[in-house]
Amino acid sequence: MSRHAVVFLANDRYYAWAVTFLESIREHNVGQLLYCIPYDAETARIRSLRGAFGFEMVDVDFSTLDAFADRLFPNRPPNRANLRKYAALQLDCDEVAYFDIDMVLLVDPARLFGHVRPGTLDLVYLSTSPDFVYRRDRLAEARRHFPHMQLISAGAFVTSRRALSVEDIVNTVEANRELYLELRREEGLYDQPVLNFALDCAGKRLRHIEECDPTLAGLASFRNPHLAFEGGRLLDLRNGREVAAVHWAGAVKRGLEVLDPRLWRLGRLRSGFHRRGKQRLAEVLVG
Repeated sequence: MSRHAVVFLANDRYYAWAVTFLESIREHNVGQLLYCIPYDAETARIRSLRGAFGFEMVDVDFSTLDAFADRLFPNRPPNRANLRKYAALQLDCDEVAYFDIDMVLLVDPARLFGHVRPGTLDLVYLSTSPDFVYRRDRLAEARRHFPHMQLISAGAFVTSRRALSVEDIVNTVEANRELYLELRREEGLYDQPVLNFALDCAGKRLRHIEECDPTLAGLASFRNPHLAFEGGRLLDLRNGREVAAVHWAGAVKRGLEVLDPRLWRLGRLRSGFHRRGKQRLAEVLVG
């Protein structure tokens, strides 16, 4: 029997987001295998959610990823633990779907699995992020080196440890360190340039989820002006496909929901998951 897991990275700072994210998964799939990667040691509140939402804490050796982050970002300790998300590739699973915590899922995550074929299709991505991978003044050079680069978001992807391993990422970047340092975009970014460079340099084969499932639009930013609700589903009006997840990316998240009327319904969607997640927690405590 195949083991397909959804994996997220969190610490107590993102407790409220974890409640929202986890509720969005459990409303679509009560039995989905779930893992949380600890961002740091501050995870007591996150761990307290396990009884209500049924996930396991990832217990692996983080030394390789942590040392790798130390070498790449020696002067930026607060954020370099973002590279721990790639510990998802150490899990004993056939496929893993990684998601950043500041989002909600709108479909059964089971729909995202079953497409990865190592060597033929190594990773399925849910959105691109063209402005946050390589330096703008180095994009042409990057394209010369990697003519098939996709500039994917590292916030949501599906892969297999047989298709992409932690060693693949670390060794590829280390072996091509000078080129990586020349091309990467630096400002506030850690995990995304690393993943893209490793995939591009190693020649991994990628596809967007819509190429694997023509009914899905993938991951959408909550700022996306082309979203609309129809029959209980959130659609991307540009293609009529169902949005798999909504991402509240960036430093400014909830405030924009109040200021922009176009975002009010998405704000209610997010707050609804959060409210029901708190209810689930309360019921577990009472029980």
